[in-house]
Amino acid sequence: MTLVIGRITQGILRIDSDSKITNPKIASNRNSIFSGLLKTIILHPRLCVSYAGGVDTAQEAIEQIYKLKELTIGNVKKLLIEINKESNYETDFLIGSLENQPLLCKISKGEVNPSNQNHWIGDSLGFNAFQRNFVSNLKSTEPKHILDVHSKAFENVVSSGAIESIGGFHITVHTTKNGLEYLMKMTMSIGQPTSMTVKANQAVPIPFGDAKTGAFSYCYLISSNPFHPAIGIHFPMGNFGTLYYPRLTREILILKNVDPFEFAKRVKEDFKIDLTGMVKNGDYMTMI
Repeated sequence: MTLVIGRITQGILRIDSDSKITNPKIASNRNSIFSGLLKTIILHPRLCVSYAGGVDTAQEAIEQIYKLKELTIGNVKKLLIEINKESNYETDFLIGSLENQPLLCKISKGEVNPSNQNHWIGDSLGFNAFQRNFVSNLKSTEPKHILDVHSKAFENVVSSGAIESIGGFHITVHTTKNGLEYLMKMTMSIGQPTSMTVKANQAVPIPFGDAKTGAFSYCYLISSNPFHPAIGIHFPMGNFGTLYYPRLTREILILKNVDPFEFAKRVKEDFKIDLTGMVKNGDYMTMI
């Protein structure tokens, strides 16, 4: 299954999804985050689609969407309703749109259910876990607070491993000045407690740690061109990167033996995508 949760808060649209795929016939799908897939596809800066359920059906749906003459919410809804019915309601979809106003459309059981507040598709146990965390930590109606609590609650479900069908990477699509874009971010753990002293106006290297200390980090980089949406994830400890570029392929593209700058360069050379974001550069963090 999976978990996809969409929310609209004061005109800001946000959709969070995991990347895990579960197929009991393939052991690696239960054990490796690199067997996952991108569950939320940005079609263009004003439209995206997410899925939960049958992976083969979902991948065929994305293929058919890209063949549409016009990528409008109306055309995409019509196509996905048909596919949902043909799959015997095995695969549900969630459309996020900014075409006229922020809108979420859930397609399930052969019906379209629009909302300007929130929707979810996927594993009900995962959603219940999300709700418990979200509601218990919600302290105000301020939009930034709501979205922060939303993000942390979703991350908790993905990283906990408590729900077998949910895991992998936490991918976010959100409203920016350019429309819908993937969220760039950096996640890191230094692996063990440490202390450091920082004086005013002084640059101090951050003790990131290494594999021996149990440290890990990864950097989410996004396409600088919102009309060519893609997201890359670089892993400094392993010196490799993964690229999600759904218009080219729905599979993960893995580039080995590259530091973050080499990764961005390779992606530009091979796929004509300019990646930008914060990366680990030795003991410092650098924007590329």
